[in-house]
Amino acid sequence: MAVFSYKAVDSNGREVKGIVEAPSKASAYSLLKSRGIYPLEITEEKSEERESFLFRFFRRAPSPSELTLFFRTLATLLESGIPIVDAVNSFTEGEEKEHLKLFYKKVVDSLKDGLSFTEALKRAGVKDSVVLALVSSGERSALLSKNLVMAAELLERKENIKGKVLQALIYPSVLLTVAFGVVVFMLVTVIPKVKAIYTTVKLELPFSTKLLLSTSSFILNHYIFLLFLLITLLLLLAYLSKKRKREFDALKLKIPLVGKLFVYGELVKFFTTFGDLLSAGIPAVEAFRTAAETLLNTSLKDKFLLILPEFEKGTPLHVLLSGVREVPGVVVQLIKAGENSGNLSGMSLRVAKFLENELNFKLKNLTSLLEPATMLIVGIVIGFIVYALLLPILSISTLKVF
Repeated sequence: MAVFSYKAVDSNGREVKGIVEAPSKASAYSLLKSRGIYPLEITEEKSEERESFLFRFFRRAPSPSELTLFFRTLATLLESGIPIVDAVNSFTEGEEKEHLKLFYKKVVDSLKDGLSFTEALKRAGVKDSVVLALVSSGERSALLSKNLVMAAELLERKENIKGKVLQALIYPSVLLTVAFGVVVFMLVTVIPKVKAIYTTVKLELPFSTKLLLSTSSFILNHYIFLLFLLITLLLLLAYLSKKRKREFDALKLKIPLVGKLFVYGELVKFFTTFGDLLSAGIPAVEAFRTAAETLLNTSLKDKFLLILPEFEKGTPLHVLLSGVREVPGVVVQLIKAGENSGNLSGMSLRVAKFLENELNFKLKNLTSLLEPATMLIVGIVIGFIVYALLLPILSISTLKVF
């Protein structure tokens, strides 16, 4: 399938520009005419194999924040009675980002080809199974605008959780990186100069100073080997994290302090998705399967998919969740209450809110612990270096006095 850019005139006599996919130039001309567009100029773009990096970059799918804005605005336009083709096409007017312009054109062309909005989003590059499930359910139930708002809110919550976790880890990470840089700078520049002074004095150095000088000499003499070793370890870690992803993901959940953050973050995502899909009218089993597929931690995902067959047979969800060690007992009780009251969707969303509050609380506690702990570690390292450097100088001053 080739890609053609065109300049044309529509049925109202307005000049339009766009991109269309077709097997040949003649097919592209016929396809455009069938849509009421009369081409003035058709140019074939480079083939997929030869296309430039820049063109491939522009073909990327929208980011979650861009999709959120698109869904919210589109829902408003649909509620105003605007046909979906015209509504999506209106996004191309004045759009400066090339990848978004191509995305909207792709969706419009797919809709004009008779595809559903869900299929149009798939063809345009949207891969989020939950978003596609919500859109598909909205199309089937004639509640597309409502489900688009739900999809936008879901994307916002997912990005919000990710942002909170990253925000809690940014400050300690930056502080440790800067401290590491300062230590390395002192070891390779300051300490060698001080070492020359100590050598000329011929003074018996204390153990701490000898250790510091030896470390500095080792780094200077073997920095290529150390750099190679560091890169090798990082590559090995990256390789093992992919080949042994399940083991790594299981280990993440057991890390003291941080492990709970991973668990709660994944559970918030699961119950939010599950509740939203149930609210959209999707059957419970299908909603459970789709929500489980959104989990990034393969260890936790496997545990949820393992109980799916029993859920299909009619076993109550709270009974199955009680067998998953990572799910807190209070969550099991809330889900049980939701099943007994016939309001599983609402209770799932309440569970997600409860877990999100717990996640925020744990993040705040972790941040309050990490900041002083990081400062303490940095202070000890810097303090040791200063102590080791000054101790011989104080000994020299004492000798001179006597």
